[in-house]
Amino acid sequence: MRPLRLLLPVIVTPWLIAACSSDSGTADSGHAGSSAQAGSMSSAGSGVGGSSGGTSSAGGSNAESGSAGTTSQAGQSSGGTGGGVMVLPPFGPAPMDKPDTVEVGVRNNCPFPIWIHAQGKQGTLMPDYKPLQKGELIWYDAPKQWEAARITAYGDEQHKDELDKVEMTFVQNGDVLNYNVTYVDWVTLPMEMIARGTGDCKKVGCYVPEADVLAGCPDGLLEGKRCQAARTYCLGGKNDDKPYCHALDAQVQACASGEPGCDGAAGNNTANAYACDKFFASSPKWCAAVNRGMLDDPDNKDTKAYYQKPPFNTYSQWVHRVCPGIYAFAYDDYPPSAEESGFHACNGGKEIEVTFCPAG
Repeated sequence: MRPLRLLLPVIVTPWLIAACSSDSGTADSGHAGSSAQAGSMSSAGSGVGGSSGGTSSAGGSNAESGSAGTTSQAGQSSGGTGGGVMVLPPFGPAPMDKPDTVEVGVRNNCPFPIWIHAQGKQGTLMPDYKPLQKGELIWYDAPKQWEAARITAYGDEQHKDELDKVEMTFVQNGDVLNYNVTYVDWVTLPMEMIARGTGDCKKVGCYVPEADVLAGCPDGLLEGKRCQAARTYCLGGKNDDKPYCHALDAQVQACASGEPGCDGAAGNNTANAYACDKFFASSPKWCAAVNRGMLDDPDNKDTKAYYQKPPFNTYSQWVHRVCPGIYAFAYDDYPPSAEESGFHACNGGKEIEVTFCPAG
C-alpha cells in the first residue's frame, strides 16, 4: 500500500462549515435491535445492554482477517483561526490493493494518542492496538463479510482505558456496509463515520471539541472522563437506591396500565426502560416512548416533541442536544422516519472512514 501524502487543514468561514456539515445532524445510526434497520446492524439483537452485543458476537477471535496500510499524517485539528474554522482534510485515496476487502480508514484528531482495536465476528484487523498520534491515520483491509464489528479507541498502551467505539457490519459480500456511531453505553469522545458508495452513505458524527463534549452531563452520571448512559448507571444493581434509577417508574406503570399493547410492562422498572430490557426488549415503540416522555404519542416522528414532558431519560435528552442524530438508548431508531439514531446502510460501499475527535 502506498503512503498517503501530508494533508493540510483548510480554513473556511463558519457558514460554509454549517452547510458542509448539515447532513450530519440528523443522521441515523444502528445500535438497537428493534426497528426495521436493526437486523443488519453490528450490535443488533435484543437491545438488552445496548452495545454489548458487538463484543460478545465477535467471539473473542484474534485471528488476523485483514492487514493495515501505511500510517500517515492526516492534517491538524479543528480550531479557531482569525475568525475562520479549520476543517480536517479528506482522507485521500484508499490504498485498495486487495480487491476482496473493504478499506477502513481510522484517523486520530484527538489532542492525545489513542490505541486502535478493530474486531468483528470474522476476526481482528492487524496490527492490533495500533497507536495513533494526533493527526495520524491508518488504512485497514477488512473482510467483505465482517459482522458485529467495532473499532475501539483506547487511551493507554495497556488497553485498559476504553474510550469510545463505532460499530459496523458488512454483509452481502461487502455490497452493503451498515455503520453507526453510538452513545448507548457512555460518551467519552466525539466521533465521525463516512462511507463511500451509493445509497444511504451519509456521514454521521458528533462535532463538539473533545474538551467540551462532557459539558452538561446530567448530575450523577459523570464518572472520570466518561458520561455514563442511564442504562449503564442503573443496570447491575449498584445504584438501585438512587432516585435517578426510579425516575421513570411511574411512567412504566402508566404504560402498563393505560396503553394498549403495553400491559406486559407490569413489574418492569426504570432500569428496564433505560436499557430497553425485559418487556421493553420486544417493544421498541414503548421503550422509546417512555424514554422520551411520549406515552401520549409514541409514534410521533417529530423530534422537537421529544423530551418536553418530564419525566424522561435526561441522558438521552442531553446526548441529542450535544450530538444530534446519534443513538442514546437501544431503540432510539424508532420510528425510523424520525432519523434519531444515525444508522446508515451504504450500498456498493468500498470504503469507510472513521475519525476520533473530528473537531479536535
